Amino acid sequence: MNNNFDDEYEIKVAGPGGAGDQSIAGGEPGGGGEAPRKKKKKFPGWAIALIVIVSLLLILAASALIFVNSTINKYVDKINYTHDPYDPFDTAPIQIDTLPPGYDDENETPGLTPELPTGPTPTLKPGETVAPTQVPTATVTPSPVPTSDVSDEAVLLMSDKVYNILLIGSDTRDIDQFRGNSDVIMLISLNSVTKEMWLTSFHRDSYVEIPGVGYNKINSAYARGGAKLLQRTLQDDFLVVAPYYCIINFDSFPKVVDAMGGIDITITKEEAAKGTVPGINEPGTYTLTGAQALLYARERHLAGDDWGRTQRHRNVVSAVFKKFRTQSVSDILSTIDVILPLVTTNIPKNEIKSLTGKIPEYAQYSVKELSIPISGTWHNAYLKKTTETIVIDSFWRNIVAIRDKVYAGVELE
Repeated sequence: MNNNFDDEYEIKVAGPGGAGDQSIAGGEPGGGGEAPRKKKKKFPGWAIALIVIVSLLLILAASALIFVNSTINKYVDKINYTHDPYDPFDTAPIQIDTLPPGYDDENETPGLTPELPTGPTPTLKPGETVAPTQVPTATVTPSPVPTSDVSDEAVLLMSDKVYNILLIGSDTRDIDQFRGNSDVIMLISLNSVTKEMWLTSFHRDSYVEIPGVGYNKINSAYARGGAKLLQRTLQDDFLVVAPYYCIINFDSFPKVVDAMGGIDITITKEEAAKGTVPGINEPGTYTLTGAQALLYARERHLAGDDWGRTQRHRNVVSAVFKKFRTQSVSDILSTIDVILPLVTTNIPKNEIKSLTGKIPEYAQYSVKELSIPISGTWHNAYLKKTTETIVIDSFWRNIVAIRDKVYAGVELE
């Protein structure tokens, strides 16, 4: 028989003459003793406290997650959401809408405005005439329809390391009647490799091939086929893949700025002298209201015309991001509460939630700017019904500029 017992067992045996019990730990069983029973283990106090603390933390985390999720859902549900996914590999024709009466169709071949050669006027003696060969004649250099110089083997600009959102600013004031042209075409790109946010403007007068329409100004793509046609146009002409978009019209824009408490904009000497912003006559940095910011962004009668306007567009968007960086969480939520109902987007709701969670990370990104077409790759031309048109001489050089800057450090898919 094995006489070894665990110390945790206690055997009770009858004492001498049955007068009482004697406890024997780890001994041999005595006559008539009770069966061995296991001692209860006790958790030390620190372990119990740790369990309580962890349980409380888990409960708090779950409650916070539920609260945050319900809060985000509350805001997301206010968005004018349109389920309009964009597939860069879908080549199906996009519906081209009938334009309203009176819309200025710019679908024609551009030409240069003829200019007379400059030079001194000949001095004639009485009765003398100018020989036919001396008569100044107007000459026009043909401005052919732009031809793409992009190879069919060129890779699309797309990567999971660069998150693209196409910002569309419509010139309409009644979106229920007519969507209007897209006077603001800006690609907002978040490069997670370089930690940079790029604001890339596409000049609204760029003369490009619009699928299903033909050659026209790029801002008319939105008028004719909505955001999806503008997305396809950017992909076909510049290889840019922007699956998501945000649309805001001119009526909504001032409300967005006012919801943020205004934005800080530096007014140049020329802008002040022109009276671009009413009440501001001196250069400097000012906090603009929504109405002032809209006038500032739309000004295009200064040196640089529409090029200057696209710069002001980027200035405004950059100022909005900077303002977000300085706001408290409660201020941001109050701002979002006003902004979201003014925005139309196709960004899936789960994506919006993910982007919201990354705001603190994106707030640390440096802001960079790019204007397309780049210098040296275009020339001016004119349409009969309108004025200036930007004819692009090299699409490929512009694609390379976007690739090397916006997609820096990224391996394209």
